[in-house]
Formats: sequence, C-alpha cells, structure tokens
Amino acid sequence: MSKPNLRERALFLLSPQKGNRAYENRMRKERLEETGRGLIRERLAYTGYGNHGASRTLNSLIGWLVGGGSAEDDIDLHGALLRRRARDLYAGGGLARSGPATMTTNVVGWGIHPKPKINSDVLGLSDEARDEWERNTLREFHLWASNVMCDATRQQDFFGMQQLAFRSMLVSGDVFALFGMKPNKRTPYQTTLRILEADRVCTPDAMGGESESKEVSGGGRIVDGVEIDREGAVVRYHIANRHPLMANSTQSVEWQAIEAFGRETGYPNILHVMTHERPEQRRGIPFCAAQIEQIKQLDRYINSELAANVVSSMLTAFLESDEDDGAAGMEDAVNEEERVTDPEDQLKLELAPGVIYDLPPGKRVKEINPIRSNSAFESFVTALETVIGASMGIPVEVLIKKYNSNYTAARGAMLDFWREVRVYRRDFNQMFNQPVYEQWLSEAVAIGRIEAPGFFDDPAIRQAWCSCMWMGVSAGHVDPIKEVKAAEMRIKNNITTQEQEAAEFNGNDWAENIRQRKKEMSALGAPQEEKQGGPGDGPEEGDDSEGSKSK
Repeated sequence: MSKPNLRERALFLLSPQKGNRAYENRMRKERLEETGRGLIRERLAYTGYGNHGASRTLNSLIGWLVGGGSAEDDIDLHGALLRRRARDLYAGGGLARSGPATMTTNVVGWGIHPKPKINSDVLGLSDEARDEWERNTLREFHLWASNVMCDATRQQDFFGMQQLAFRSMLVSGDVFALFGMKPNKRTPYQTTLRILEADRVCTPDAMGGESESKEVSGGGRIVDGVEIDREGAVVRYHIANRHPLMANSTQSVEWQAIEAFGRETGYPNILHVMTHERPEQRRGIPFCAAQIEQIKQLDRYINSELAANVVSSMLTAFLESDEDDGAAGMEDAVNEEERVTDPEDQLKLELAPGVIYDLPPGKRVKEINPIRSNSAFESFVTALETVIGASMGIPVEVLIKKYNSNYTAARGAMLDFWREVRVYRRDFNQMFNQPVYEQWLSEAVAIGRIEAPGFFDDPAIRQAWCSCMWMGVSAGHVDPIKEVKAAEMRIKNNITTQEQEAAEFNGNDWAENIRQRKKEMSALGAPQEEKQGGPGDGPEEGDDSEGSKSK
C-alpha cells in the first residue's frame, strides 16, 4: 500500500477528515485499476497468440524469459564479443570459414567490374557518343582501379579491396572504407581508399575495445563508435588510430571524429558496409552470429571424434611382467624428438602407433579396446550442417562442397543460393562499389580526364553521368548444354537479350565478345556475315540495333 502523497498530507493538515477521504478515494481507484488490468491480462492470456507463442502458462514456454530491447541493446552493444568469437571460429576453419569464403567467392569472385550505362536521353547524347564516352570512362577507371596506388596502404588494387571489404564484413559484421587523397607518379589520380577493420570504429575511451554507447551534447548518442544526432541520422564516425587490442604497441589509443559526409559537397567521407536486420541498428553482426554456439559445439564434437579415432588407430601391445628385467619403460616408446611432454614427467605417457610397451613391475592394463565405430557420426554432422547452412542462407551442398544429388536437386540448390548471392551483391554494389566509382569519377571530371558537362551543376545530370552496371562472376553451370539451350529460347522469345545472357552465363561483356569474335574470324579468314554473339539465335551481328543497345 502506498503512502499519502503531498496533496493528501496538505489536506490532512487543514482537515484530517478531508485528507483521509482523499487518500481512501485514491486507494480505491488504484485497486479498481489494478483489478481491471489483471482482468485484461487474464483475458488476453487465453486469446490469440496468448494460447501459443505468447503463452505464459504452457509448460514448454513458462521458463522462456525474454527481455525485449532496442536494436542498440540487442545487437550493437554485443558487437565486440561477437566479432572476437566469429574471428576465432573463422581462424579454426570449418563451417565458420566455409560460409564467408563461399559467399565471398560467389559475390565478389575475381572482382565486380563496372560497365558505365549513362542516360543518353537526359544528357542529350547520340548512341555513338554514348558508346565512346562509356568506353573511354571504363578505360580511365581501370587505369586507377587496376593499380595498387588506389589503395592508401599500397597493397591491393580496387578489386582486391572488394574481396577484403566483403570478407571482412561477413567475418566481423561490418567494415569501413575511408576516402583520401594521396599523389603518386604512376597514375594521374589521387583518390585513395583505406579499408578499416570494424574494431577501429569504437566509442572513445571504451574499455578494451568493448562495445559501448554514451550520450553527447545536442541530444545525440555515440553507439559503438557511430555518432547519431537526436533524429537518429549518422553524422560522424569515431576512429581509433590503431586497433584497441593491438599487442606490442607503446602508442596510446586516440580517436578522430570523421564527418560522415562532406560539409560542402555532401559526398560520403567514409563508407560503412554492413547488413541491416533491424531499424535503428548502427553496427553489423558477423555472418555466423546466429549459429556461433552450434558451430563451436560441432567443432568440439568433430575434434573429439577425431582424437578418439586417432587413439583407437594405435594398435599398441603391452607386455606384463612381475619382475624388473631392465627393459625400456613406457617413456622410451616415443622418439625423443617426437615427444610433446617433459621426459622427466613420470605421470604422462605418450602413445604411438605400432609400439610394444613394457609395463613396470606390478602394473596391469585393465582394458584395451582399440575398436571405435560411430555409425551416427555422418548423419548427425550432416543434419547440423544443414541447419547451420540454412541460417547462413547457403544450401548444405554448397556449404560443404558436396554435390552428390541428381541434376534437379543440384540445380535447385544453386538457384536458391544465387538468389541470396544477388541480394548480397546488390547491397555491396550500393554500399561500396557505386560510391567508390562516383568518388573516382568526380576527380576524373574535375581534373579534365573525362568530359561530363553539368556534372557539378545539377544533381540529376550528375546521376545520369554516374549511372553504371556492376558485373561479377556468374553462377556456374550444372549442365551447360541444357542451360545454353534455355538461353537460346529466352533470347528467341525476347525474354532476355544477348547482352544479359552473356553477363549471366560467364560474366563477360557482350560487346567485347563481339569485337573479339570479329578479330578472331578475320584472322581465320572466315566470312564476317555469320552469326556471332551471345548464346542463342539473336539478331545478326551486322545489325547492331538490337544487340548493342541497353535501354
């Protein structure tokens, strides 16, 4: 029962009767409200989801206590520990390595390459002028992107940085790319890109690189290094000058706040590559985060079975004797250079395959059973791999690289996996590739290497100049003959174009294929009028009006 409030105490001083009456009325009202709330809760407990997933009475759910939290509480503030555990699993191999490696190989492969596709209608260009501009721009882009000078660390070209950024995003949950300007003598471009590991973006003064959040002036917050304003918009990133957990370093950790967007240009200063799962989520989570426990337990199980089978494979014999005949003891059974324990430690004995041991006098071996057979091992591991793969969005056949099903099942698994790949590739293009391309193109136009009238004057014109397709590796082929025939039918029925089929089939540029085929046919002395091009019965190559246009 609550105590009298300030109003009731004041009334009591003026009139004890009025004070007591006010107190009793408030208590009666509170009891009625509590009774009403109780009745409502009781009624709701047996309706709709109250009988199922939201039940508080089912024996299977009554012990399931869940505290609801914001995206910051549920995700962002667990990031540091999730990253460390995910990296540890990745370093140990197994599914935690196979998942990110498989996804990186298929999403990025040997590189996702741009194909400029400017809007000639908006820009008022003819088809010939458009094609010439696109070829020249692509040539200039490769001058920058295929050179390690585009990397601030001078280690990788742009396509290598694509792999690094995407793999780091999967393993660590997110990754950052910082734009900079650094002159060099090998290219006319100064634009550089620095890939930053997720740990370096953290809240200033956080203990041991842990994920923390704190409020800042103006009503904003810093959530694990990402500063947002009072409306939730990202305004800046706080970057440590080194890894917070870096060993053998006397350099103190200091933080620099980088504005998310340039104040004058509005272009991004730093790219944040991550997968969003919830609104208002500020940091990403590792690819295997949902299955960390299962992967760790599976690794332990496999290692235990491996160790048990290794021990069982050592068909060792023991000689028993009641008298000391001076023969070598068990500690001498393993060569000195192969021992892993201290020879002076009499309590530790090492086994070796095919060895006969002399037991000390009076010692007996109670039981020797080298036979080990776990018939359920493969089925149990496969079942777990299937569940873990489903959580990652990777069919088990692709995850463990074991294709022993029929064509239909294998094809279905590949198609399902490639739907996932296309989603990741689209997001990666939007968060990483396209912003980098636009940043480079801005410099190319500014220094006069590429002509783009109106580029800096009108955002709509700039967008028309920056329009670009990104082409990566293709899905591969379970049965190439069937797939080529299917492509021929799609082209014949105008479902797709030869350009689209070439990109889907092997990631090639259809126009470049045509130029190369003409060169080859000319060298062979073959007539030029025969069909050349994509996989199908498309238009004749002498008629460029259909094949070379992409509207």
